[in-house]
Amino acid sequence: MGLENPRDLFVHELSDIVSAEHIILKMLPELEKEALHPDVKAAFKEHRVETEGQIKRLEEVFKLLGVGPEETTCHAAEGLKQEHEALHEEQPCPQILEMGNLGGAAKTEHYEIASYTLVTQMARDLGERNVVALLKENLDEEKAMAKRVEGLAKELGKEAKVAAKDAEKAAKAA
Repeated sequence: MGLENPRDLFVHELSDIVSAEHIILKMLPELEKEALHPDVKAAFKEHRVETEGQIKRLEEVFKLLGVGPEETTCHAAEGLKQEHEALHEEQPCPQILEMGNLGGAAKTEHYEIASYTLVTQMARDLGERNVVALLKENLDEEKAMAKRVEGLAKELGKEAKVAAKDAEKAAKAA
């Protein structure tokens, strides 16, 4: 299918987001399993439920538009998934893996924020007011999760810094 007008591009971008959400949904159980910190585990678990809701809202968007999503693969989400796999190849200790996973989650949330910001504006520009609220709801959830993930990353970073200083003191004392 060619992209011949703004509505075609809008449907294309929405289809890309659907693909991204499905890729992310498949990754979240693994991230949850790899999490050590209870708050990190809870964040990934809650985001899995949110992502399921976001997919349902996207399905509603397509229903309101009277079209189905294109068959496509979100290359950005695939790339983020590959980064996660590459992190595993480095064989990090569990704490470092968790920190890396939070970094990857932050990257993912920011990609999703950019995507939802784009399609929300496109919906406004195309006069698709009936879908703006659904897209904005997804956008707001992504923004909240980005803030949460970044806060958790900061917290774990501080804990790691303290642990490293304690280990250094212990090594000097030995």
